[in-house]
Amino acid sequence: MKRLSLILLTGLSACHFSSGNNNIKATTPDTMATAVNRIDDLLKLYTELKHDTVEIATAGNDSTNTWQYQGTLIDTSLLHLLTPDYIDRDPLYYACYKFYLDNNTIGLITRTPAEYESSSIKLFAYHKKTNTVTFETELADHWGDAGDALTKSSWLFRSAGSNWLGITEQYNYSEDPEDSTVPITETYDYYHFKWSGSKIDTTSTDSSALVEIFKKMAPVRIKPKA
Repeated sequence: MKRLSLILLTGLSACHFSSGNNNIKATTPDTMATAVNRIDDLLKLYTELKHDTVEIATAGNDSTNTWQYQGTLIDTSLLHLLTPDYIDRDPLYYACYKFYLDNNTIGLITRTPAEYESSSIKLFAYHKKTNTVTFETELADHWGDAGDALTKSSWLFRSAGSNWLGITEQYNYSEDPEDSTVPITETYDYYHFKWSGSKIDTTSTDSSALVEIFKKMAPVRIKPKA
């Protein structure tokens, strides 16, 4: 399938977390104040997340006007704070929710451009001590094309020790519309991760153990095909 390699790469990326960051350089009190003010402008766009357990999923067939991850459009002048390689194009980035990963770090749930539209929901982290933002992981996405499809969704929740944990389900579907003799393939992969105090770490990719945990948290849905 023409997107089989992309699916495999996307699956691997679910347990790859970027360690890169976008430093805000400040060499004088004035430039430092400006940098902090710009970060404040960015943070104001995000809504406070008030729940200890939250599902992150794509819109599906819901109206985008009522979708909880519709978000607030981020002005292009602020996008360099999230990603230094931002390219001015449509679709754009949307601020959704913010919450404290720990006392020194604010998680930023953000809807970002993906294969065809702004369907990818990612987690960024703002580190107050260093005044930097890092990309941590993709939490949800959906796309379909020419018989191939991918749907990813996650749950974020607090552990008994008040640490943030997450579990991601990634569903891959593939068929050949031009050759009915080629078998249809469907796979489910699961990833368990936690906030370690400085970054997101993958703690398990044992799908056989994680599937039951995910099913208990998530409602049963029919997965969309390409």
